[in-house]
Amino acid sequence: MKNIFLIGMPSSGKSTLGKQLAKRLDYQFVDTDDLIENQEIASVSDIFKYKGEEYFRLAESKILKEIQPNQKLIVATGGGMPCFHGGMDFIKSNGTSVFLNVPPEDLLKRIQKSDANNRPLIDKKTSQQALLTNIKNRYESRLQFYEQADIQIDGSIDVDQILWLLEELT
Repeated sequence: MKNIFLIGMPSSGKSTLGKQLAKRLDYQFVDTDDLIENQEIASVSDIFKYKGEEYFRLAESKILKEIQPNQKLIVATGGGMPCFHGGMDFIKSNGTSVFLNVPPEDLLKRIQKSDANNRPLIDKKTSQQALLTNIKNRYESRLQFYEQADIQIDGSIDVDQILWLLEELT
């Protein structure tokens, strides 16, 4: 079976839905940020801080291109992965892509509730308005890549609905 790549903004639910989907489909779940952290022996935040975004994007691209097709994987990609170094082209050529489309205002709420510290491009310490502006700008700049996905779904969708959409596609 084809790999399934979940794409979207940070806090769009890729990891949460991905784990549930993998369990239901009897696939293996993989989070590319975890793979990068294991390979680099550093957190995503530390990679950004000490080596810079371009280094991270190259490491991200390398990890993505190591994923073999038809391995029954649910892959939660980093938010920017489809947008750099031909990431979306690779994803489209090597599996089914699913865009979890969550409005920036909902992303803001999720980010503020989250204790995750691995979102180096989103500074939770800024004002709520500045944070929302950052999220909106990043969302708008990435949308052209995300919208190339095979399936686009609302971020509040549940696993049963995703399974139905995937069955329709195959």
